[in-house]
Order: sequence, then structure tokens, then C-alpha cells
Amino acid sequence: MEYENMKRDNLIDAVVIGAAGAVLGFFNAGIDAAWGFVVGAIGGVAYLVLLQRDVDSLGAQGSGTPLDSFRLFRVLRLLIPCSFVVMAGLRTALTVGVDVWLSAVRWEPGANFQGIVGSPSALYASLLAFVVILLALRVRGFAKYSPGAREAIKSLPGSVGIALRLADQRKDGMSNEDPSSNVSTLPIPVLIMSGPRGCGKTTLARKLQEQDARFQGVEWVTTASSGSFPGATCSISEDDFEALESSGGLAVSYSPYSDDGEQVKLGIPAAAILTKAVAGHACILDVDPPTARALLSYNWAGAFASFFPGERASLQLVGVWVSLKTLDDIVARNRETLSRSKLTTSSIEKQLSLLRSQASMDIEWALTSGSFDFTVINNDAETAFREVSKAAEYCFEDPF
Repeated sequence: MEYENMKRDNLIDAVVIGAAGAVLGFFNAGIDAAWGFVVGAIGGVAYLVLLQRDVDSLGAQGSGTPLDSFRLFRVLRLLIPCSFVVMAGLRTALTVGVDVWLSAVRWEPGANFQGIVGSPSALYASLLAFVVILLALRVRGFAKYSPGAREAIKSLPGSVGIALRLADQRKDGMSNEDPSSNVSTLPIPVLIMSGPRGCGKTTLARKLQEQDARFQGVEWVTTASSGSFPGATCSISEDDFEALESSGGLAVSYSPYSDDGEQVKLGIPAAAILTKAVAGHACILDVDPPTARALLSYNWAGAFASFFPGERASLQLVGVWVSLKTLDDIVARNRETLSRSKLTTSSIEKQLSLLRSQASMDIEWALTSGSFDFTVINNDAETAFREVSKAAEYCFEDPF
């Protein structure tokens, strides 16, 4: 839900920036700059689309080799800036003629490059549009991710601050459009804790539940026998699971293999999350990034309509990303854990290589999706727990 809105907003930003930049480029630097800005904007849109496709495929079954890090969408994204040179050269060749274009090519630094691209202003405009579109992605993520960023922008003088204040006023007005309705909104507090493997999110989540009775975990349902999967699970029949799945009652659904090699079904019922709010608790979900993404994209409005007929409900979601300072730190901590197992050195290194690739993609998704309100660097257990506890207070209406 929130992730889909983020993808739509990013593409809208790119189109608006491309159109406005092309007009400004035309009036300030001529047709070459306008053309270059349009090409750069198209490249920026292509980059965002490839990034979204790459993120959407996170957690899918790969080839099972370290080459998983060289994903097709990622390679294509990195090649997009190089395509600007090709496009500029092709346009110059078609404009002046191939023979004239070739005669301008000089096999020496500087002159050769300028001979290929023709007008440098077109190439500069392409690169500028590309950078601005990607910068808009980061700014939007920063404004959502950083506490108080929106209020800081609203306090700025000029059109940006005014526009943001007007947008918030309009949003407040829309939320109060029906003054005759006496139905209050029921908040559904949910704390999602996610992050790369081995960073300690499960330990932090358990400690929070132990020290704060308001936070309770959720029970997964599975068609496997009891105890086949770690954590709280409830065994149900295949028919019951399929009924839940077909009715849209599962917020998350997987078909993994159990320890004995049998393919089973595993999921989280939306009702299991919503019942925590009815009992006055907040549901804490300690999940991996693919599961967090599935939870964020679930149709919660439909679940509210079924579970709370005649009432208004809203998801009061707080996302906490638990990680370490660097990717090398994540790999080192997992190496330390795996070294205590009976695995061979080659098996450990293979797992670490795959883990590095997956963690890199997970971190990229967390940074670009804007789905997490807080980031906790778990280098010191006590400090990390204090930060998690403070973030968790935002699950409730008036935490302080």
C-alpha cells in the first residue's frame, strides 16, 4: 500500500521534473539543452522502473550462486548514464550526416569526446535531468524518513514551505469532510521490525515484549506439523489455509519446505494482527525484509472493512529498520555465528556470499522505499534497545 504509493509518486516526480526542465532548458539554452533534458528525464524514469523491478524481485529464488549480485536490472541501471553519450552521438550523426560526424571525430582526449557527442550542452542537460530525478527520490525519502523534516520544510519562507502547508491544510480538510459522522477512528498499532539477517532484530523484539506488556507477537498459521518452524505457529488443515488465502485473509503467505523436505504453507492471518488492537495491545512483527514488504503492500482497508464493519480503522504503523554500520559488519557478525556451527569453511563462505548479496538489496530497498520511520544501528545492545523502545512508543496516540 505505502510502497505502491511511493512508486507512483517517484514516477510522477520524474515526469514533472522532465517536462519543467525541458521548457526551462529551451528558453535558457536552446533546443539542444531541451532535447538533452528530455533524454535525461527518460533515463531517470527508466532507472526508477528498473529499480522498482529489482526491489519487487527481492526474495525471489535466485540461481543460488554469488553471481546473484549481478542482477540484470541492476546492470541495466548502471548503464543508463552511458546511454546519454550514445544518444547524443546518434542525434548529432543524424543531424549533420554520418560522414560529417565521422570527420569531426578526433582520436585524442577531449576533441574525440566532443566530436562524438556534438553539442556538449545536450549531454550536460541529460546528466543534470538524471541527477535531479534521482535527487528527488532521495529528498522524498528523507522528508518521510526523518522525524520533523516535514515541519522544518513547512517553516521555510517562500513557495516550498507555503505549498507544503497548503497541502497539509487540504489533507486535514479532507479528513474532516463529513462532520455529521460521529464514528471515531480506531487506531491499529503495529510495530514492524526488520533488517538484514544476523543484526539482532529478534533479540530486540523479544526484549521489548518482555519489558512492555503492551507489545505482543503474532502467531503464524501453517499446514505443517507443530514445531516444524521456529517461532509461534498454529497448525491448520490445507483446506482452512486455502480458504484463508482465497478470501484475502492472509497478510503474508509462503510455500516453504519443512525440515523433512515436504512443501508446506505458511502465513500470517490479518485477523491475528487486528485482534491485538481490539485487546488494547500493539502487534509487534519481527520479520525479514521480503515479509515486511508483503505486509506493507497488503490490502489493509479490505481487512478493516471485514473485521470492523461499520467502524473506521487506520493502521498506526511504525517501521524500525535494525542493521549494523556497514555491510562488512553484517557479514562479519554472521561469519561469527556460522563459525560456531558444524558447517565446512566452503559452505560458510558460500552462505556469506549469498547473504552479502541479499543484505545489499534489502538495504537498498529500505533506503529507497521510505517504509521505515526509524533506523537502529545495533552495535551496542543497550543503546539499541533504548532507541527501539523510544520508537515503539509512536505506536500509540500520545506516547509522551
